[in-house]
Amino acid sequence: MGVEEYVSVEVDVFGREVRKVEVPRGSTLRDLVTTLGLRVSEVVVTVDGEVVAEDEPVKPGTRVKLHSVVSGG
Repeated sequence: MGVEEYVSVEVDVFGREVRKVEVPRGSTLRDLVTTLGLRVSEVVVTVDGEVVAEDEPVKPGTRVKLHSVVSGG
């Protein structure tokens, strides 16, 4: 069996804390969000300042920021 490769990224979680997170290579931003114990429907993901879809692959060295989705009525 080979050693599974991981991608390490820094994630700004709602402007409250920055975490270093490792996910298996080939993971998507959706996988990253769920690894953090969050629901994809409750966050907006930006990478290097741009809003991106959760099915984008996680790339090493990117700056990921999670924004809380605010809803109400």
